[in-house]
Amino acid sequence: MSDFIKIKKQKQFEVSKNVYNYLSPDYVYIPYEKGYKINVTDKEKVLKDSLVLTKENFYIYSPISGTVLGLTEMVVQDKKTSVIVIENDFKEQVKKIKGVKKYLSDYSKTDVKDILNLYNLNLTNDNGKILLINGIDYEVYEKNRSTIIKKYPSEILETIDALYTIFNCEKCYFALKNNDSENVENLIHHVGTYPNIDLKMMPDLYPISYPKILKRELIMPHNEGLGTIYLTVEDIYNIYNILKRNRPVTEKYITISGNMIETPKVINVKIGSSLNEIITNNYKLKAGDYQIIINGLLSGYETNSLNFVITKDINSVFLNKVNDKKAKECINCGLCHTKCPVGADPRTGYKMDQCINCGTCRYICPAYINLKERGK
Repeated sequence: MSDFIKIKKQKQFEVSKNVYNYLSPDYVYIPYEKGYKINVTDKEKVLKDSLVLTKENFYIYSPISGTVLGLTEMVVQDKKTSVIVIENDFKEQVKKIKGVKKYLSDYSKTDVKDILNLYNLNLTNDNGKILLINGIDYEVYEKNRSTIIKKYPSEILETIDALYTIFNCEKCYFALKNNDSENVENLIHHVGTYPNIDLKMMPDLYPISYPKILKRELIMPHNEGLGTIYLTVEDIYNIYNILKRNRPVTEKYITISGNMIETPKVINVKIGSSLNEIITNNYKLKAGDYQIIINGLLSGYETNSLNFVITKDINSVFLNKVNDKKAKECINCGLCHTKCPVGADPRTGYKMDQCINCGTCRYICPAYINLKERGK
């Protein structure tokens, strides 16, 4: 594991042990792009889980009940995008749903694939014989997966075991970080009931949780030919709720931290919420001069506005003091190459087509050069 690094942790970024909810935003914002069909009209009253947008076999649902106000622009990912605005009526009125099966293992493989496709959770390589579950957060200060495991261990294990049976797998690996002691102890206590699940303790090294890297460490080369069904703990928790409740995914856990946040914490929010509203109602800032980093201090990207929409792809937000370190001339030390987990070399372009955008090269560079940008 010479191509992994140990991240020096800073206490100011560690999140509170308490987990919070903010599930009643004033408004939600549903990103809209050309090619989608809008299934609602201005001033229309919608129920939670109502269909808002469709595109071929892709469906987007309302996370709240309320009134459609029309279109505006917000920052989605790293660009301004048109969004449909829905004003919350705070009633959480929900569409009636069809019945669901009592036991997860009662579903057939076709049932599971069809239901998950309806809710935009598509399985890759569903004929694979190895079920690989990633319970490790991408970066050291993100605690979303750890939080889900802590809150829902029985649901997570039940779902993993059911999928193992439904998809006729031969092996099941559930990867955890070996220093996530509370979850490790809790899962070891429960996993005896599920002999098909093999807990794998991984070292606290970066970027071991990236899919390509985790598969390499746990599966290749001895079991490569069996094929892998790869899922994260978030996927497993969402699958549990979809199959048990037959409802779309409308909430997600995100980590909000940074050295300009007084009390960093993990918070469960509605997908489509405004970052500005979440911060204003749940966090106290140390000052108003900060940079906003989305999805990790190493692997993330900057945005310049809190008018940012939380989508299903957002894992973390960091509000940090503006970094005044200036990049210097490359000293050709070679660390960016020797520590790259895929063996790429940003200096020469060697294997940059295999870059996983983990940001190790930027973190390790003594000249503070943003080498990560070269992987794009």
